[in-house]
Amino acid sequence: MEYSAFININLLPGEARKELETFYEFLLFKYKHFKHEKEDALEDRVKKFKKFADRHLIDLPADYKFDREEANER
Repeated sequence: MEYSAFININLLPGEARKELETFYEFLLFKYKHFKHEKEDALEDRVKKFKKFADRHLIDLPADYKFDREEANER
């Protein structure tokens, strides 16, 4: 879901305009970088686990999903 908005920053005083631009750049950096990094880390962990299972001859179903609560039941 991508949204687009137009804000006329020319109506703001110079100091407020600069602050808004700085904040916008901060948000772009924070959320685009974090999202990409998080997805890559998850994919790496899944790949490592599957390699471990293959190496130790563990047969996993194709639709296998790890359930933390089931793993911690005694």
